[in-house]
Amino acid sequence: MSLLASRTPSLGLGSPPSVNLLPPSEMRRRQTAARARTWLFAGVGALAVSALAVGGAFAFNMTAGIRLASEQAATQDLLVGIAELSDVSQAMALRTELSTTADDATAGDLRWAAVLETVESHLPDGVVVTDYALTAGAVPDPAIESADTVGAMGTVTVASLAPVSLLSLTRTLRDADTVEWAEVDELFRDADDPLFEYRIRFAVDQSVYVSAASDGSVAP
Repeated sequence: MSLLASRTPSLGLGSPPSVNLLPPSEMRRRQTAARARTWLFAGVGALAVSALAVGGAFAFNMTAGIRLASEQAATQDLLVGIAELSDVSQAMALRTELSTTADDATAGDLRWAAVLETVESHLPDGVVVTDYALTAGAVPDPAIESADTVGAMGTVTVASLAPVSLLSLTRTLRDADTVEWAEVDELFRDADDPLFEYRIRFAVDQSVYVSAASDGSVAP
């Protein structure tokens, strides 16, 4: 009784009966085909993603190449412009160098006439300059006022028909604005010589330099 019951197939309530008549080989073939389609779709998807990635990289590379070419063209134009200005730069550099050389060369030039005029303007009436010898001093230092530094020194020989007070002439010269110091000596005179000659040793400040002149002109 129990054996007969165990061989009787049981049906689920509410489900229609079904019978799979496909052979096992056909079922395996269909499963294989399904897996093949799945892998094919996956491969096609991967290939499409790879193509998109390669295309994007190529487009980026093209864009970067175009931008690089544009920057190189701009750089080349700039280099050409700089090359065209090189002659101007060299000329400006040469001008600056020549100007500096000229300033250094004339830094110690004296306005000789101004020095002599200073002496002559402080001589008594009837006393004239007959000879002079002046020597320029050091080149002016921008950090030092021109009035505080000796600019030139030398001697001036003067003559007159009447004797001159050495003390008075010395004091008069020392009162001049540009004179740093002054000393007056009477020269030896022959008995039959009507002229009285005096030698003035003095020094003036650097305001008598050409570079310190307001107009920058060289006096004769």
